[in-house]
Amino acid sequence: MGFHGVELRFVNGSDALWEIPELMPGSLPATRRQVADRGLEISGVGVRAHFHFIDAAKRKEQIDEAKRDIDIAGALGSTGARLWGDKVQPGADRESTMKWISEAIWTLAEYGRPMKVNMRLETHGDFTSSADTLKLLRDCGCHGAAVTWDPANVLAGSGERPAAGAAALGPYIEHVHFKDEKLLGGGKRDITLLGQGDIPLAEIVASLKKLNYQHFVSLEWEKKNFPNAPGPEVAFPDFISWWKAHGA
Repeated sequence: MGFHGVELRFVNGSDALWEIPELMPGSLPATRRQVADRGLEISGVGVRAHFHFIDAAKRKEQIDEAKRDIDIAGALGSTGARLWGDKVQPGADRESTMKWISEAIWTLAEYGRPMKVNMRLETHGDFTSSADTLKLLRDCGCHGAAVTWDPANVLAGSGERPAAGAAALGPYIEHVHFKDEKLLGGGKRDITLLGQGDIPLAEIVASLKKLNYQHFVSLEWEKKNFPNAPGPEVAFPDFISWWKAHGA
């Protein structure tokens, strides 16, 4: 079809990846071979954990869960695990929440380092802007911390244009979520095929080219969240056609 990699997020409707038979420790070597035999890479593994909880015990539980996803990434030869921050919880404040997130990134980056798996903080939740993302990474003060840049999230969450975000984040960007959406106001969005929404896709592509970006661009097709969207049999070929025409 033209894809070079697969980003793992949900498999058979589950984001508990460690419960998938093909992703259990005894099966991972065979799964890695099967992926490679198809000329593909695992471009990244989505960690479902959140690090915004007030309760320290809950945050530790989430960190322990994240390590299971990082183990999968390492065993599959992936160089990155996507993390969320994510949202300031009732009773918490923004400063404390950012501190907890940075601490979690440091812990997980140290854990992933021997496996050569970087932690890629997604621009997501209450911390989408480049300023917030950079603060989280710099406060972490660790090696192996990078960014999964989702410019649609950023535009919807903070109003920051792709050109400004890419310029600010620069070499931190190791993975890109690419999608188009109708921005409906009030935080509401609706996914569309590429070129049919409000996301400035050409600006995103131009910004990546200006950075000489050399990593994966991943179509994020969230049909699980938008059940009325076209299926992958429509969206995937559409992405390849669009990218060949406008992104390559």
